Amino acid sequence: MAKIVENKKGFMVIECTAVETMKFGGIGICDYCNEADTTGYYIAVLNCWYCRKCYTEWMERAIFYEEDAPFEKRNFEYYKELLGLKDNE
Repeated sequence: MAKIVENKKGFMVIECTAVETMKFGGIGICDYCNEADTTGYYIAVLNCWYCRKCYTEWMERAIFYEEDAPFEKRNFEYYKELLGLKDNE
């Protein structure tokens, strides 16, 4: 079941299954490495779904830029609604 993921860098991220990606046209294939995974992460600032391995690696090198925040929030709100998430989930 999809859920909002907290992280120390403040990015807006949703963990969801490969099956749940079908709600937005995905099939559980990582947008970075093109490998399949059963669970992954929708990263709103990138507007991409990453497998667990690629998400972990990206989080280590990612830098939060304030000027990206409006686009990140727009993407996050859209996918949050699409996946049926509430603010406290």
